[in-house]
Amino acid sequence: MNLRSLGMGLVAASLATTAVAETTVNVLSINRDSTPWRTLYDDVVAEYNANNPGVTVTVEYMEDESFKQKLPTLLQSASAPDMFFSWSGGVFYEQAQQGFLKHLPDDVVSAWQQELSPGGMAALSYKDKFYGAPEASQNVAIWYNKDHAAALGVDPTSIETWDDLLAMVQVAKDGGVTPFVVGGQDKWPLHFFYSFLAMRIMGQDGMAASAAGENGGFDNADWVRAGQEYLRLIELEPFQNGFMGVKYDQATGLWGDGESLFHLMGDWDLGASRGAASDGGLSNDQLGVIPFPMVTGGKGAVTDTLGGASGFVLTSKAGPEAIDFLKTFMGVEAQQRAAREGVYIPTVPSAGGLVEDPILKQFAAIGGASTYHQLFLDQFFGSSLGGAINDVSAQMATGDITAEEAAALLEETRAFQ
Repeated sequence: MNLRSLGMGLVAASLATTAVAETTVNVLSINRDSTPWRTLYDDVVAEYNANNPGVTVTVEYMEDESFKQKLPTLLQSASAPDMFFSWSGGVFYEQAQQGFLKHLPDDVVSAWQQELSPGGMAALSYKDKFYGAPEASQNVAIWYNKDHAAALGVDPTSIETWDDLLAMVQVAKDGGVTPFVVGGQDKWPLHFFYSFLAMRIMGQDGMAASAAGENGGFDNADWVRAGQEYLRLIELEPFQNGFMGVKYDQATGLWGDGESLFHLMGDWDLGASRGAASDGGLSNDQLGVIPFPMVTGGKGAVTDTLGGASGFVLTSKAGPEAIDFLKTFMGVEAQQRAAREGVYIPTVPSAGGLVEDPILKQFAAIGGASTYHQLFLDQFFGSSLGGAINDVSAQMATGDITAEEAAALLEETRAFQ
């Protein structure tokens, strides 16, 4: 072999070594476009990449419904990410059970629990194994537009019962103001109404009994009544025109543009609505938050909350670099920044007291006073039953099924899953 050939061989070997040393960590997130959340993610990724030569983290953002639909296929393919966003709950349990996830080593769990929320980490555990790191705690409540309320001469803080809310919906209709905007095409925003009504009517014990198939499961008087109360709202035509053709991202932009009196959505909507609005969204002075009201005769409590405990979980293909980045991505510094900048309500205990935004403080107070926290039903009950809850919420909203048919369909799905 001549020197030229030897040199070329050494260069090729060097390039091969460099190629092997380079590691890419692929992260799949729900849509964070045009929000402070996206800025936070991008900054954390950029800093990590700069401080870790040989490792490149990339984040792909996917609209929520597309994320839910495509993730099962991705997890079974060579294109699976190294980690992805998770709402926890039944869908997460299914993924862990089916072997799509990688659990953290015990020593990593012990170290992380010293800084990260043990309760949040527990939400991303299955059968005593931990599969990810927690990020935000979420609560859903009724937002209201103070400008519209003043113009209509109403005080949303006076709402105590579902009947009170329906009466105010009618006032808004009579005054030419859309009562609620909703992304009906995605279905899950509609399921918040149905979920809250079920919780208020049957309470924690009743919800647990349904999940266990007791008292008729979902095909009982309480679930039928939840559907009937939901249909009382639907009969008032409370949503914007063409709501079933509007996705969540569009609907939150409409809310940010001041197109309705109310908006039933989670605390994450503060940044999302401002990012999606045409002019920066509503100011804190224009916003108010109230809990979902009680239903007369219900067994629940107004302090029973609906929401999530989200974070990111590792897939079975994740390597040590992914574990290392996950700790930074969901770590104390990132969550403290999120708290200070009003991005979200963090799970890290040391960050909680840093929340200064007055709207997020109201949501934090709702969560702090919670007597029973129910995870989003479409996540809590797993993909089949959770998907059915979203489906019937949309079908009742369009008048395609009755409350009785919805309850029977849910129980049939529960029995066969």
